[in-house]
Amino acid sequence: MKEESKFRRFLLKLTVLSVSVLTIMSAATIAPVLPSLAKEFSTVPYAPFLSKLMLSLPALFIALSAPLAGRFIDQHGRLKLLYFGLILYAMAGTSGYFLDNIYYILGGRILLGCAIGITMTVGVTLIGDYFQGEQRKRFVGFQGAVIAFGGVIFTQVGGILADIGWQIPFLIYLLSLLFIPMVLVFLKEPDIGHQDSVHTQAEHQTPAGLLHKLYGTAILFMILFYIIPTQLPFHLNKIGVNQYSIIGTALAINSLGAVIGSLMYARVKRRIDFPHVFFIGFLLMAIGFFGVGVTTNVIITFGFVFAAGIGFGLILPNLNFWIIEITKAEVRGHNIGVLTTCIFLGQFISPIISEPLITLFDVSAIFPLAGGCLGLLSLAFAMAKLRTKNVTNY
Repeated sequence: MKEESKFRRFLLKLTVLSVSVLTIMSAATIAPVLPSLAKEFSTVPYAPFLSKLMLSLPALFIALSAPLAGRFIDQHGRLKLLYFGLILYAMAGTSGYFLDNIYYILGGRILLGCAIGITMTVGVTLIGDYFQGEQRKRFVGFQGAVIAFGGVIFTQVGGILADIGWQIPFLIYLLSLLFIPMVLVFLKEPDIGHQDSVHTQAEHQTPAGLLHKLYGTAILFMILFYIIPTQLPFHLNKIGVNQYSIIGTALAINSLGAVIGSLMYARVKRRIDFPHVFFIGFLLMAIGFFGVGVTTNVIITFGFVFAAGIGFGLILPNLNFWIIEITKAEVRGHNIGVLTTCIFLGQFISPIISEPLITLFDVSAIFPLAGGCLGLLSLAFAMAKLRTKNVTNY
């Protein structure tokens, strides 16, 4: 009976992780085809910019839908909306394979964003519901590693498929349909009514504004990080890389770094506090971004994008875990939804901010500029005096 319980617990974890990986699939599978999309629709005005919106436009609608999803699941339960999100994900994601109009494809990406707003919000919220204490810390880091490893796999597969045809990678989104039976069988609706009964009154004294600082950090973090998937393919084209499989490899190496960083997270977090995890993560990203911008050697570029990935792998679990830790179960869906909004709002804003700078300078110059901003963020957290004691609820 005990072995059966352990096995069911394993299947529950596997299902939550499967739902989580859908987030990275949204961008990873088509990031290598952006230059090909720009060429395919070259007669359309602003085709290069529109092709970059394939990655960033879903982020806007994730940002818009996630708080609504969070409020819904707080009031009506986690799993009801998850089924709808998984079906919508498959339908919207694969639409790019069947459509030959760039504006219609962008419409499909909008619906995909709504689906991800649902699945990501539910997935992170379920981690807070199902796990406690040290187990929660480990699982948050492991979730980040699985998401990043999914980026390695799906970016590489997307690059290979893109060499066959730019439409083919869109079919990967059908994978979400395989997760519906897993959710049905292995997940149960959490009982959140008494999850916070063990907390003391002191634990409810959250420093005012802490959530807002974390939300602001999430926006800045994603504005800067998302320069890699949106601009790195074009930077590599500029320095002479024209094979989509090599571009996919560069993006996959970045994701591999994120896997390493996420797997390190629980161990790092045991030794230092939340702000100093941010310090290390932003410093690694700063080094990586600056290095990408100043080298024209592809192999050295791989090393720098790997360093930036490690930083990402530390920062994202740190954001998720800190928000979960300071949030009561009854409003966990809402606060995770707002965090999701901030993360993907940053993704949407990123190319909008980058494009004028690229026009003013060039695509390669954006990387050292971003590295400087990341260095300032790292310095800010090194000097931070944020209170980190007695903040387990908000």
